[in-house]
Amino acid sequence: MKNNTQQEKLLRFGISSLALGIFPLIWFLSQAILFRELTEQLTRNIVVLIAIPFGSIFIFLLFYGMNKLIDFAPKDARESLEARMFVGPGIFMILLFLFYPAVRTFYLSFKDRFSQEFVGLENYRWAFTDTEMVVTIRNQVLWLIFVVFFTVFIGLVFAWLTDRLNKGESFFKSIIFMPMAISAVGATAIFKFIYEYRPTPLTQIGIINGIRVSKGEACYNNRIIEGELKGYDDPSCLEAVGWLQQRDLSALPIANQLQGTGLFGDILVNLPVSTFLLMAIMIWMYTGFAAVVLSAAIKAIPTEIMEAGQIDGASELKVFRSIIIPYIKSTIVVVSTYMVVTVLKAFDIIYVSTRGDLETNLLAVKMLDEFSKYRNFGRSSVVAVLIFVCVLPVIIGSALRERDNANE
Repeated sequence: MKNNTQQEKLLRFGISSLALGIFPLIWFLSQAILFRELTEQLTRNIVVLIAIPFGSIFIFLLFYGMNKLIDFAPKDARESLEARMFVGPGIFMILLFLFYPAVRTFYLSFKDRFSQEFVGLENYRWAFTDTEMVVTIRNQVLWLIFVVFFTVFIGLVFAWLTDRLNKGESFFKSIIFMPMAISAVGATAIFKFIYEYRPTPLTQIGIINGIRVSKGEACYNNRIIEGELKGYDDPSCLEAVGWLQQRDLSALPIANQLQGTGLFGDILVNLPVSTFLLMAIMIWMYTGFAAVVLSAAIKAIPTEIMEAGQIDGASELKVFRSIIIPYIKSTIVVVSTYMVVTVLKAFDIIYVSTRGDLETNLLAVKMLDEFSKYRNFGRSSVVAVLIFVCVLPVIIGSALRERDNANE
């Protein structure tokens, strides 16, 4: 009896090893070696035509063979072994395409620009002392604070207000959610027209500057009135502003009012205007997402709790602060976590608008610049490591929260 138990354990261990290790390794190596050889002999289109049927048949045969092998295991162990058979390739692919590149990137961060010689912590020293890199880190921190806060806050307000509507709730929610249907590139192109600036005396086609230079009795933004071209060169007209070219408020008229008002005024004057204007694009895009998710959480609140608060004489603001917020706290955390990860991946907005110039860069764009523009693989790896370090607390926090929810 004892020998049979030992044999069963060995059989389970052997089949588990095949399912989690050898089976996916055979699958990957066979595909990689075969199609690498075919690529050298045939054109890419022909390889694709061969890969689809052949790869599917090969995977089917592997799973079929593993399934037959599992039939030799004890009946009470077959279900877990079958699960491992399907999980094995997934774990293998995660290790191959996520874990290995992460370790490799960390290793390259200690090498020189061509990944040939070790330079120790030189690349990390550059990351925290280089002026351009420090500005990039500052911008990333500002994005994490303001974009996440305002997206969740405005989304929460919209969710609460639309939930109070008697009619038209679906219509207003669809309007709020509509920016999510626009790609980041398209949204950035829209806002570039809003912020557009042209030197005087050219016609201002940007919405903000068009309104700005048209303010006044003698200001017409180059309109033809009664056959005469009316511009905005009158001294009473406001000048157009290159919004995305403003590193701070010092070049704007408001700076004169803020100067001499103390520490708070000095902080406001030095705010990176262009960075905040680019933040507005992401806030506009994702507010609808936050509103829809938070609205679903608000609707899950039992009506008895809401009615009890209103019967006790609580105002709408008191109900919102004391009942709504605590009840949907977990949903707020989930939306905030999603926004943190989204901000850390922010690339399109910066790349399309300013290409990272004018002190608007973010870590994702900086990583690409160091890799492809400056061809410095060591520094590019450091930036990637910094992004990973920023994401790591989010991953750990999510895992701990899921564990706590499971224990409850």
